[in-house]
Parts: sequence; C-alpha cells; structure tokens
Amino acid sequence: MALLAAPLSGLPAVAQWTPQTNCGQFDGYAMENCLGQELDEADKGLNAAYQKMLSAIAADDTPAEQKSAWRENLIAAQRAWLAYRDANCKFDLVGAEWHFGSGTTPAQQQCVLALTQARISELIARLPSAK
Repeated sequence: MALLAAPLSGLPAVAQWTPQTNCGQFDGYAMENCLGQELDEADKGLNAAYQKMLSAIAADDTPAEQKSAWRENLIAAQRAWLAYRDANCKFDLVGAEWHFGSGTTPAQQQCVLALTQARISELIARLPSAK
C-alpha cells in the first residue's frame, strides 16, 4: 500500500477531485463565486435525482412491505452519504491538506462538487427504469 501512496505524497488532495466545472478560467474570489454557483446547481441536481429515486420506488410494483423498506433504506443511505460527504470535505480537513493556503476554499468546494456529481450519477444509474 505504501508503494501506491508514494507517488501521491506531497500532492494536495484536490488532485484526485475532478468535478465537471466551468470555473477553470477564474481564480481567487471569482473562482469561489463560480464554484459556489455550481454547487448550488449540483445541490438542485442531487435533490432532483433523490426525488426521482423516491418516485421510482413509489411507482414500482414491489410489494408494499418491501417498498417501504427500500424507501427507508434509501433515506438512511442518503443521510449517511451526506454525513460522509460533509465530513470528507470539511473545511478544516481540506484546509489541513492545503496548509490553509489560498486554495483551501476552492479545494473544499471542488471536493463537495465532485462527490455530489458522483452521487447524482449513482442515483440516476440505480433508478429501476435505468436497468
């Protein structure tokens, strides 16, 4: 395992985050503002994907008891995922990785954005109609 981590040592953690963003042409506060807007859009997309999943569960022909368990498990999973995302992208954690330099806020935003985009894709892929 140490051999795998060795090439990455010294690189900020953001190197592994590659969110789809149109903010690359900005820096400083302009990048933070742009990423903030993209995070707002991603949050809307996440909520839409989650609602689609809940609607798909409601419309599925699965027996009511199983459907109820499916719905409750999705709700629990989403809450756990949100807690994971927020802990993994916590400003103080990302800040420590960036030595609290000027790139900390955009790095933290990119972390949240990348994980949110990935979760949207995951939820959409798991829709019963997507199979």
